[in-house]
Amino acid sequence: MFKIGDFSRLGQVSVRMLRHYDKLGLLKPNQIDTFTGYRYYTIDQLARLNRIVALNGLGLTLQQITALIDRRDGLSVAQLRGMLTLRQAELEQELAEKHFQLAGVAARLRQIELEGQESPYEIVIKSVEALPIVGLRQTVPTMQQMGYYCRAMYEQLYTHLSWYDIDPLPHELTLYHNAEYTETNLHVETAAQIDPDLIDEHPADDLLVFYRLPAVAQVAALIYTGAYAEVGQGFLALLEWIGTHNQLVAGPVRELHLSGPAHIKGVLQEPAILELQVPIQPLP
Repeated sequence: MFKIGDFSRLGQVSVRMLRHYDKLGLLKPNQIDTFTGYRYYTIDQLARLNRIVALNGLGLTLQQITALIDRRDGLSVAQLRGMLTLRQAELEQELAEKHFQLAGVAARLRQIELEGQESPYEIVIKSVEALPIVGLRQTVPTMQQMGYYCRAMYEQLYTHLSWYDIDPLPHELTLYHNAEYTETNLHVETAAQIDPDLIDEHPADDLLVFYRLPAVAQVAALIYTGAYAEVGQGFLALLEWIGTHNQLVAGPVRELHLSGPAHIKGVLQEPAILELQVPIQPLP
């Protein structure tokens, strides 16, 4: 049997917390000396302590933990792992959203710092030819989920192309189709350039769309190098340039991945080299 201090070292839990667990009836000592009041634990109780700490780390209240581990059928390792996996996914999504939020603030701050100064980007006006592509469109629920959805969409795109033995050409691109700015229900298309002959000979597929991305007489464009999460800095600079030059956005914004696929085996490839293109027309 172990005194409370020794047991706290074995379980890496403070004596204060062990006493709190005892008070709640969550983990009572195996024995309490009637004369000294010392609490004693057995090594077998370490398994219950491990479950308490793991569930508490998942964000459950001590009352919820009590109900779970005192169930008649117990709580298996597989169930614990499933709960951990779910919580891990939730935390990763929360972290991604916070990172996106911080990147947005940084982009705005960068624009404020550059007020009255020359843009760090070289912005050019050019025409672009029609581009034969295969695209996959989905509605992304929120701006914060953009990275997760794009990764899944590109994976679907290339999986379907491999089924048909179609080799995409170098240009990979993302298209943003919303006519107005919105942070929810974003109409996004992940696409890859393909052989022009495939436009008319493409296989039947309910998910993919084979077509020619229309030529555009004028786009404002710049080259961005850096992290995908910070690409907003480039877009803001480009849109501000468009506004100050009395132009309007006249079509879907295009993001060409000049450095290659955004993801390889599910891993984001950074730093990225992107060409950001915005179709424009003069103010009426």
